[in-house]
Amino acid sequence: MTRHALQTGDPNHPALVLVHGAGWGARMWHRQLTALSDTFHVVAPDLPGFGSAPGPFSITAAVESVTETVRQVRPAHLCGHSLGAIVAAQIAAEHPDLVGRLILSGGPEIAPGATSARRLRIERHRPGWLVRILSDLPDRSGWHDLLDALQISDLSALLPRITAPTLVLCGQRDRTTLSHARQAAAAIPGAHLALIPHTGHSMPMTAPHAFHAIVRGFLEPTRDPPPQPPDTRAAHPGS
Repeated sequence: MTRHALQTGDPNHPALVLVHGAGWGARMWHRQLTALSDTFHVVAPDLPGFGSAPGPFSITAAVESVTETVRQVRPAHLCGHSLGAIVAAQIAAEHPDLVGRLILSGGPEIAPGATSARRLRIERHRPGWLVRILSDLPDRSGWHDLLDALQISDLSALLPRITAPTLVLCGQRDRTTLSHARQAAAAIPGAHLALIPHTGHSMPMTAPHAFHAIVRGFLEPTRDPPPQPPDTRAAHPGS
């Protein structure tokens, strides 16, 4: 197993690989590493340039790194949040034999140009000290590598190629990426969309109980799923 990953649970259990977003590295999944380790071998790698993993960051390097992690624990379920959802979707499209079930959390941007030029200017001028506070990237250079990668990332041709059963999750208050989540669910054959009420973009951290209930129900369809919040709805794409 890669030395740049956190892992919990019995290696004989089904593997669940968690891919973090653009803020914290693998440590964003600390609640999931505890809560889901009873039935899964949970593995959370740091993407290149984050935490303990050497950089620089690029989507290609991230996909290669996580693909190698998945190969080591295959067969595996794959869950990515935000930036991690971009990485997870590409792996599922390019390596369908490696992915059992796929969860895309936090509405991955599908095509370049989704972020406004004004927002990009603001993000590019984020000072290094703020980068280190708000993310597990080491400096401003690492932040620019990430922004450059996101500006050219394009999933539009890849999403229709995904064959793994797929669940797209998004917080109902995540106004920035809710439209991306709907588009992703509509583009992936047979995908389902679940909206988690009263929460925003960081739902694995801010609404962990709802997140865990929905994830378990999707990954363990033969078991009775844990109770879900009464106003959480799961719907077919486009609803």
